Amino acid sequence: MRAFIVMQGRTYQQEKAAGLIWTEQRSSGQVIPPTWQRINQIQPQDILFHYVAGRIVAVSQALTAVRQVSRPSFLSAKVGPQVNVVSLKYYPLPQPLAITSVLADLKPLFPRKHAAFQQDGSGNQGYIYPCYSLLLAKLITLIEEQYFIAKQTEQLSLVMSAVTAVDNDPLMMLLVNAALLNQRQMIRTEQIFQRAVLQRQPAHCAVCGLADPALLQASHLKPLKDSAPADRRNADNGVLLCPNHAALLAQGKISFSRGGWLLISPQLSQSDQQNLLLDPAIRVSFRPHAAPFLNWHRRYIFQK
Repeated sequence: MRAFIVMQGRTYQQEKAAGLIWTEQRSSGQVIPPTWQRINQIQPQDILFHYVAGRIVAVSQALTAVRQVSRPSFLSAKVGPQVNVVSLKYYPLPQPLAITSVLADLKPLFPRKHAAFQQDGSGNQGYIYPCYSLLLAKLITLIEEQYFIAKQTEQLSLVMSAVTAVDNDPLMMLLVNAALLNQRQMIRTEQIFQRAVLQRQPAHCAVCGLADPALLQASHLKPLKDSAPADRRNADNGVLLCPNHAALLAQGKISFSRGGWLLISPQLSQSDQQNLLLDPAIRVSFRPHAAPFLNWHRRYIFQK
């Protein structure tokens, strides 16, 4: 299961009524915006969040992959006779979720690239954006919390009314199932990643040499919030470290050069560098396929 955020506007109501999202077909040689191309990634059972005028107003589940159909009647004749559509089952939210009202919760999970939202919570230009696993989990939690508050206020009762609402409400059943599946996928992906890094790299911390298996962890160069599903389990996106050096990597206090040499942030004092056994002469052997992930970490995470 994947998740996406769809930026809609004036045609939202018509698209909801028709149970679809759509993009124009472009003739060969015409440039197709990346946010339009993403419709081709949607598969049955995927989850979509629908954003209109600053708020997520509905959640939907894909019923089909993309297919070509005749232009729906609600579209202008300026649109070509054939369009690309994905059929959806829409579930409008009883109370839309205003992004600015939960910005503090969401902003740390915005990917640096292909983000649906800007840092102030306003929507970016474009159509379909990825919603990676950590952001998906948080959006589901926020929508569920808002739902329960609304139901409790409406019914003037507490826990039992909320539980009954979940059992009888298709929207909440969809969100609960999506949250469980997303959690299972995250656990499974992390297991695959850990195993792949352990198999590929020497069984010790790449910086200090600690070899206790219970204290080693495969750490991502490109963080989970920025990583597409394939990147999350890619061993070339990882390096085996002890907890101390894993934390330093995540915080950008250390990184690695294109050639694998240890880079140390000037924000660390000399005494801390010595205590943490950091030495610029340390070199890690990365495969050539790790270059994009190393570049990402140096550009966006490393504190120069």
